[in-house]
Amino acid sequence: MKNRRPFTGIALLACTGVLSIFLAGCSAFQSSRQIDMTPFAENTSAMFAEAAKVGRQPKWNYLKPFVNIPEILRLRQSALPLIRGLRGIVMYSNQIVALNMSAKTDKEKCTLLKMYFKDAEAKIADRARFDSIGVSTTMMDTVYSNIERASTFREGLEAASPLVNAVVLAMQRRLDEIDADLPLGLNALDQAVESAYASRRRNYDELIRVQAEFQHAAVLLYDGRRGNREAFNQALEVDPTIREFFASVDKPAAKEFDNAEMALTGRLGRIEGFLHQLDGEKAMYIARQQELEDIRINVDTRVKIARDAIMVWAQSHRNLGAGIAVPPLIDVAGIAGGLARKVVPLP
Repeated sequence: MKNRRPFTGIALLACTGVLSIFLAGCSAFQSSRQIDMTPFAENTSAMFAEAAKVGRQPKWNYLKPFVNIPEILRLRQSALPLIRGLRGIVMYSNQIVALNMSAKTDKEKCTLLKMYFKDAEAKIADRARFDSIGVSTTMMDTVYSNIERASTFREGLEAASPLVNAVVLAMQRRLDEIDADLPLGLNALDQAVESAYASRRRNYDELIRVQAEFQHAAVLLYDGRRGNREAFNQALEVDPTIREFFASVDKPAAKEFDNAEMALTGRLGRIEGFLHQLDGEKAMYIARQQELEDIRINVDTRVKIARDAIMVWAQSHRNLGAGIAVPPLIDVAGIAGGLARKVVPLP
């Protein structure tokens, strides 16, 4: 038994030493979690350079007379909070990049971080609306308190994660509202254009119909002149007015065919003139319909860019708070869409 005690003591010392190394290793690992601001700054710059396009008005070259219909005004109104929110996030992101570079203490940085986030939050959504996404005022105040009490700036950013989630949900709700209003607004715009051109389209369609009848009658009359009795009878049915040129439809004369063909040719010429008079209106109608489709695609693209930008920004912010070094995400169309599907699930 005496021989075993030294071994037991050595074993305990060894275990203690290993445990000490392990704990020291954990402490070293935790303290090594540093802020890697470069990817966040580059992500913010790249993503919101694209997302800022959401705030630009679409080009209204041919549809200007219709820009103030109620549905379009409502759509533009619903986009304003989204635009303010995006600008608020850009401002906040730039502020924390500058704050990280400053010589302020961590305590001062956390105090300012809380203030910056509050300013951004006010631009993104009314507090009353946060209830609809399961975020209470008490929860938000608790998070702000945790930010201010954080020991390091990185921990302050990490403490803000619940609010980052709230921002994502609030902004996605704004985008959902735009997605819901967009078809209504564009359909109303389409109907306004169609209504403005309704009478002219009816005139144009009627001219095309009459033109087709006269052309058909002319072809049948030509065949009838060449001895096709059935074609001649059909010509009289298609255009009964040409009967007046024939003394007897049973024995039509060559001169009578000449006069009937001349009359049909004159009518076709006048119709062609009327159609040419509508060429300008037709071109404007086509241009407005094309511009409407361009606006539809443009807004759809901007909404998608905004969704991807918000998700990538949120993921980058979480990585920043967690001390995770990640490469910048530059490919807005590809990387943003892929990362949005892999983003950490919101609680």
